[in-house]
Amino acid sequence: MAKQTSIPRVSDKARQYVDDVLRFGFHNCTSPGISARLEREFAARFGRKYGILHANGTATMHSALLAAGVGPGDEVIVPPYTVFSTPAVALHAGAVPVFADVDPETWTISPDDLRRKITPRTKAVIPVSICGLAADMDPIMELAEEHGLTVIEDNAQCVLGYYKGRLVGSIGDFASFSFQASKHMTCGDGGILVCDDEGLATRARKAAVLGYSTLSARPGDSVVPEELRCHPAFERHSDLGYNYRLPEIAAAVALGELDRLDELVEMRKAVAACFAEVVGQCDWLVPQQVPEGYVHSYWTYAVRIARDDVEWAALHRAFNESGGDGFYGAYLPAYREPVFAKLSAQVAANPKRWPQWAGVLPDYRQVCCPTWEAIQPRVMQLKTNYFDLDLARRQADILADTIRAFS
Repeated sequence: MAKQTSIPRVSDKARQYVDDVLRFGFHNCTSPGISARLEREFAARFGRKYGILHANGTATMHSALLAAGVGPGDEVIVPPYTVFSTPAVALHAGAVPVFADVDPETWTISPDDLRRKITPRTKAVIPVSICGLAADMDPIMELAEEHGLTVIEDNAQCVLGYYKGRLVGSIGDFASFSFQASKHMTCGDGGILVCDDEGLATRARKAAVLGYSTLSARPGDSVVPEELRCHPAFERHSDLGYNYRLPEIAAAVALGELDRLDELVEMRKAVAACFAEVVGQCDWLVPQQVPEGYVHSYWTYAVRIARDDVEWAALHRAFNESGGDGFYGAYLPAYREPVFAKLSAQVAANPKRWPQWAGVLPDYRQVCCPTWEAIQPRVMQLKTNYFDLDLARRQADILADTIRAFS
């Protein structure tokens, strides 16, 4: 349980760091060093050597793919239970997203189906720590070693989770985290990519900052020194890169939140425990399984409705009408989002317009991950972003009342 029954959403330390940035002012080539400090301290917290800040947690994964050399014709394996960003970054790199089904109990990517989906074109895999629970990383890393794949942990929903004694984010070649507003740690939006390989880190930095020739993996190294950039003969761009930098003022908020990361995560766990106590007394709501040796960080508390006669919409309506704060359904299987069918049709109709995908992009209307398709319509994602346990307990009481109404 959290040591405090309520905490502020934004800390006084974050406000202090923002004031430091504002007092310093905004300059083209100098800064108060907040970004460098955040990159260094975040990476260290997760046992990694390098951190590269980004404007969001989608950009982080895109940079990681580019740093790994993923491009047209390559395949990137992702799970179907994820935010659209995960398969989208493969498309952004010109690659092909391939979907491996989920484990029926944890709802994270199935290593067995991952093995089945690997082909000679597979270049990377992005296991997702969904709802705050890590994927089964040991067999994934073994498969990656066997087939020469880059592993990019998508930990947008998991901070301070553990997998068999290891901190989630310390295992893959890269780990991506999000600072979007709903996440454990936020500055409104933003993200960070962490890794241990200096070459990969440098390439990711260049991918994120316009391919500037002088950039390195060093903390905060995201601008070209004035003595170089002012010279008319300076060759600025050695690589193709994007403009994914995180503003220093956002980094200031994130640094303040990093200082209290344990407090933020413990509050989420305490809220989840309120819901777990209620769900534990119901035989037709089945929580996402947490295997032995894992620690869930509960970005959301997710359960599956195991009664065929209870409809998701009816349960949602009853919860809200009783004063509940609502809950979310699970995302559609990512390949069922209309953009995939549309893209498949466009490539088939005009392959010359889409040469990177001509002949290799599947017809996503024919893709199927049967395990997740059976589970997805029955999932409730209960909110854990309460910062007052009295409010959370009230929501848990409303859930209990709702369950009784259906029992």
